[in-house]
Amino acid sequence: MRLWDLLCPPTCIHCGKDVYTQGEWCDTCLQAVMHERCILGPKHSSLECIYILADYIGGIKTMLHDIKFNGKKERALGAAPFLQRFTVTCLDMKYVPTIVVPIPISESKRKQRGYNQVEVLFKNWVMQQGWNWVDLLLKLDGSKPMWTLTKEERRKNMKGHFLVCPTMVDTYVDKDLSILLVDDIYTTGATLLEAAETIHAVLPRAKIKALTLASGA
Repeated sequence: MRLWDLLCPPTCIHCGKDVYTQGEWCDTCLQAVMHERCILGPKHSSLECIYILADYIGGIKTMLHDIKFNGKKERALGAAPFLQRFTVTCLDMKYVPTIVVPIPISESKRKQRGYNQVEVLFKNWVMQQGWNWVDLLLKLDGSKPMWTLTKEERRKNMKGHFLVCPTMVDTYVDKDLSILLVDDIYTTGATLLEAAETIHAVLPRAKIKALTLASGA
């Protein structure tokens, strides 16, 4: 055990129970939220499916809220057990994406928050897999906060708010890409669907799947 852990004993990121290292969950809290599943994308859409790793309740809900709204990006360590489990799923499926694309936030939101929570949650894990992290999408300013909207309002709100980075189009346009979109939360799918449609309009040969840490669906 490290000296810091002796001075400040590690506890479960949700309930405070003693654990071995900082950022870990106790078994009870982890099992309460872990729920890996796959949802098929809408029929005739550009999004094949969405992998979800946990239920958006309890500790995972608190963790994501702290990362997004309270500046506690160090809490992203709590994503590790969910991503480790998905690593095994990928090995079982022999799934290796050509590129991993984060759902972006607008420039104004990045300046306000200081970081994109999706990058904080997923990038280190993606690099550990030896996969290619590519900031393919740009997010335009002007959309409303999604948590205030109904399902139909979310769909309309996201329309036209993503853009494929123009400097990257020539790099990928003629390639048979397997793209994995990553985002923190899946609610109605409006964000992921709009991102997939935006990419597919420019890169029509791409096959697109998505991965989110949590969902109430």
